[in-house]
Amino acid sequence: MTLIGKIFTVLIFVMSVLFMAFSIMVFATHRNWKEIADNPAPKAGKPLGLKQQLERLQAAKKEADDSLQRLKTELAQEQAARKQALAALQVRAARAEQDLAGKQKELTDLAAAHSESTETAKTAQNRLTMLEEETKKLRDELRTVQKDVDRHFLTVVDLTNKLNEAESLRQTLEERNKEATEQMRQMKMVLDAHGLAADSLVTHIPPKVDGVVVRVSDKDLIEISIGADDGLKIGHKLDLYRGNTYLGRITIRQTDPDRAVGQIMKELQRGQIKRGDRVTTRFS
Repeated sequence: MTLIGKIFTVLIFVMSVLFMAFSIMVFATHRNWKEIADNPAPKAGKPLGLKQQLERLQAAKKEADDSLQRLKTELAQEQAARKQALAALQVRAARAEQDLAGKQKELTDLAAAHSESTETAKTAQNRLTMLEEETKKLRDELRTVQKDVDRHFLTVVDLTNKLNEAESLRQTLEERNKEATEQMRQMKMVLDAHGLAADSLVTHIPPKVDGVVVRVSDKDLIEISIGADDGLKIGHKLDLYRGNTYLGRITIRQTDPDRAVGQIMKELQRGQIKRGDRVTTRFS
């Protein structure tokens, strides 16, 4: 046998071994694909067939699809409900914002009203303080007025008593006046019966007066500063003096309302009479 023959023999042997190994491996890995594909009754080492598994998986898929569809429906319903709830919440939020704006405006108005009320209260407090002070002053004035009223009341009472006394005195005086009138009537009858005047017995008595010599003539006549309005009459006698010096006496010869002329009684003259000397009736 040649070398090539030997090589081919070895190659054939090797290939035989390889093919035998492949056969063993194929046999070892051989499966019953029908039983794997369709096996409704699984046993030990033989699981459920692929067809049955597929059916189960399809049934599970259908259940899952149904569940998914139900979940989608529920989700859609939930989303619709949530949309409705969201819309309602948005409406409520809008209303709440409007209410908040209204409350904010009301709060602003209340704050302004509170400020105004505070200012009004402050003004009222100030006014109250002023009124209290005025009331205190009025009370003081009222006390003063009350005291004045009481004093005036006492004065009125006193005046009333005095008025009553005066009235009593008036009545007494009226009675006396009636008596004096009756006496004067009787006296006048007596005077008329004797041809006398009422002042004939006292006409020579001068009134109590004082005056000043205003002019001296060279005929023993002097003019004095008092006259008929002071009660002087013709015939009245007045004394003259200068300081503590007695100068003499004059007799009134002529009277005017505010002037009179007197004649110096030479027998009683004690010195020269000058302008400015005093005249009086007090020494008579």
